[in-house]
Amino acid sequence: MRLLCIGLILCSSLLLGCGPKPSQSPSLTLNQFMEWIVDPNADVIWDSVKSITDINGTKEIFPKTDAEWETIRNSAATLVEAGNLLIAKGKSKDDKQWAEYSVKLSQTASVVLKATQDKNKDALFDAGGELYNACRSCHDKYADFENKVSK
Repeated sequence: MRLLCIGLILCSSLLLGCGPKPSQSPSLTLNQFMEWIVDPNADVIWDSVKSITDINGTKEIFPKTDAEWETIRNSAATLVEAGNLLIAKGKSKDDKQWAEYSVKLSQTASVVLKATQDKNKDALFDAGGELYNACRSCHDKYADFENKVSK
């Protein structure tokens, strides 16, 4: 009798594992992820602090309102997590240097995030430069700008 119970339990367990596989949630391609998530959020940061000089003089651009600081903060937070996602299966290039570049993206975006929390425009400008350097070094090795995503 005991053997029959064990057999029934084993058969039941096997049958439970035979159901339909749960559908895998959709995922963006690496190009879509970079073009639709990473790039626009980096642009928010890079456009947030700058000087424009023309015939009328120099205009300083930097966040002035809480809402402007929050927008930049949100972009920085998105990039912190984007670096983590770039290491995930399906995005990763399965290469140690890819992982290092992805971690660097998260680290430099964290510096931007801190600058937004401190509402420090000079630190934000410097951190934006660090972010640019992190992106540039990865792009020099991996970016394929010939195959940009459209729509």
